[in-house]
Amino acid sequence: MERALIVGLGFIATNLAKHLVNRGLEVHVTYRSVHGSKALMAKDLLEIGVKMHRLDPGDYNSVVNTISTVKPSYVFNTVGLLSGSWNELWHAHVEIPRNIARAILSVNKSMRLIHISASAAVGKIGNVISEEPEHCSYAYVNPRSDYERSKCDGERTIKELGKEGLDYVIVRPTFVYGYYNDHDEFLSLYRVVRRGLIPLLRGHVNAIYVGYLVQLLEKVAVSEDFRDKFLYATECVMYNLGDIPLLMANYLGISGIKLPIPTGLAGLFLPSGARSLLKYINTQYDCSNTQRILGNMEPALDRGVKEIVDWIRRVYG
Repeated sequence: MERALIVGLGFIATNLAKHLVNRGLEVHVTYRSVHGSKALMAKDLLEIGVKMHRLDPGDYNSVVNTISTVKPSYVFNTVGLLSGSWNELWHAHVEIPRNIARAILSVNKSMRLIHISASAAVGKIGNVISEEPEHCSYAYVNPRSDYERSKCDGERTIKELGKEGLDYVIVRPTFVYGYYNDHDEFLSLYRVVRRGLIPLLRGHVNAIYVGYLVQLLEKVAVSEDFRDKFLYATECVMYNLGDIPLLMANYLGISGIKLPIPTGLAGLFLPSGARSLLKYINTQYDCSNTQRILGNMEPALDRGVKEIVDWIRRVYG
């Protein structure tokens, strides 16, 4: 039986672990601490036989020990932060993936690293964005914020270690939605809608349902077509932001007061960490690689928002 090691316990990691178990893999997930909603995620994973390992991925020797013990064929890095100080972002997006990559090179170069980055890694480089001809080259990319720069620097670190024999794939998801997602932007919106106010945010975004994302992650892990490459992961359709609170209200049975919100005021309804992503409203990402891997994807926003509501209700009541 093939083994997969997922570094980091969270929204994407939990969905990915469940998917890989269903695909017949032995799955191991690392965590630093288990509290709040992560306790329920861990409970769900333990119930299906996932093996949990306490790990500080910032400690290189501990990463080496975990990889040596598990002996996975595939290592998925899901660690990431949306906000924080430069040092915190650098640690999460550069030092941790470097530790994982170096540990793989030290233990067994035949393991493949699937590094989950973000569509924002290149910064705002137009209204239609596709994979740049030269990976994270400043001739093409324009990361400005600490978040963007740390994400791009993390990708560069992986690429550099590829020259030493690291087998890797870098995946840049757009806005990810679905079950187990209680990230601040969704939780804040849910609480506003629960109070009877339905903010109709203007603009459109690219996004990807987590069920599609985990299928893509599995496929690039086993395919040679994307070895040492990077790609965007996104549905081809762009979603109206205003549909998200409307769907939440519908599933909660709330009619509420519909309040149109101009893009410039959308930050009033978002946590500080998500406000920096407002500049990506109406930015479209090339879906051709995602479509090549998964085929045609049916729009899943209705399903995904319902799953978010179900999860938040389960966690917070």
